[in-house]
Amino acid sequence: MEVNSIKINFATYLQVGIFASSKPNFTMNTAQNTKDRIIELGRNYMQRIGYHSFNYKQIALELNIKNASIHHYFPSKEDLGLAVIEKDRQDFIYLTQKVKKAKAMDKLEALIASYEYYYREGKKLCVISTFSSSYNEITERMQLAASQYAELVTAWLAATLKEGLESGEFSFKGSVEDLANIWMAMMPGALLVGRTGGQAAFDRTINSLRQTVKSS
Repeated sequence: MEVNSIKINFATYLQVGIFASSKPNFTMNTAQNTKDRIIELGRNYMQRIGYHSFNYKQIALELNIKNASIHHYFPSKEDLGLAVIEKDRQDFIYLTQKVKKAKAMDKLEALIASYEYYYREGKKLCVISTFSSSYNEITERMQLAASQYAELVTAWLAATLKEGLESGEFSFKGSVEDLANIWMAMMPGALLVGRTGGQAAFDRTINSLRQTVKSS
């Protein structure tokens, strides 16, 4: 599978908002569609300005509905936060399935492509770092959901790194678990330094990540 193809396909997937299944449900009823749009807009605002900074009114204005309509689907802000985490988790699972048969580096490039997309589309943070940055201020249910999601991504990274190491595609010192944790720290870190340092700073951080698995 071509790296560029993976990047293009995943970026397109994000842009058109295909939900977790590979086949979007075009017979979705209006109520369900409204609920999904609320989740998508909620995720966008949370990634852009943070969980605590966004409010239902912003979503209501975009959808031309009343706040009460949002509360119908998500009685509390916590409910929407949990739905956003779950939606993003399902999107990640979808991505891993799409690249399941790809080479290890192509798998990593597919994940990197999502972070490049976040940066291009308003210098957004990823969902995990969005909730991690306010971890001590969110509810226990959201803390648990965010932690479990982070564990899922970390485990996938470790498995992918192990696959690349065993096939000879990667070369690095230390354990796959340690390197997976480094990737988990540096990917959102690239988005943060990109906000203050611009595109060049973001690109340097991402390229540094790529170098961690390259043969010397």
